[in-house]
Amino acid sequence: MRNPLVQAAALALAWPSICFAQNVASPPDPQTVVVPDLSRSSDPEVVANGWKYFFFQKNGVSYAEAYDDLTDCYRFLQPNSWASVKLNRFVPWNDKPGRKVDYIPNPYGLVGDLLGAMVEGTMARRDLQAKMRRCMEPRGYTRYGVAEEVLETVTKRPTEQSIAIQAKIASSPSFGGKVPVK
Repeated sequence: MRNPLVQAAALALAWPSICFAQNVASPPDPQTVVVPDLSRSSDPEVVANGWKYFFFQKNGVSYAEAYDDLTDCYRFLQPNSWASVKLNRFVPWNDKPGRKVDYIPNPYGLVGDLLGAMVEGTMARRDLQAKMRRCMEPRGYTRYGVAEEVLETVTKRPTEQSIAIQAKIASSPSFGGKVPVK
């Protein structure tokens, strides 16, 4: 590359990946990561709910590569809240800067609040699962069904621990789970 303009364009295109690579923490030692019991993964009720509760696994992938892939995909799991998109547009001279929170009442009243609360958890779980599938499956990972309580115990942990456990599962040999039909 003799042309400085071409060099500058190449650097500009590579800059986000360079910055992200510097911010990624090194994975913890896989010997210290404790994987929960996955022996129930071939039970009929677990297989039936495998489309809802699953982990990813890929043959031939190293623990470090699986950790990097999962860390990259976890970037997309930010909550979908339009309130987080709003930017502070006005910074007062004398007061503390802040964001005005607008109260928007539910047009469906108490019944709408109750119905919304009933489906909110399911919708949030499906949103997160869809994002993970969209990120991990094109990378060659296969999803395998696991028991609901196993998935919940892993995902309720702090993000770094959850990623480490999932990376160890993804890089280990198949744990006996079935590929979901849905």
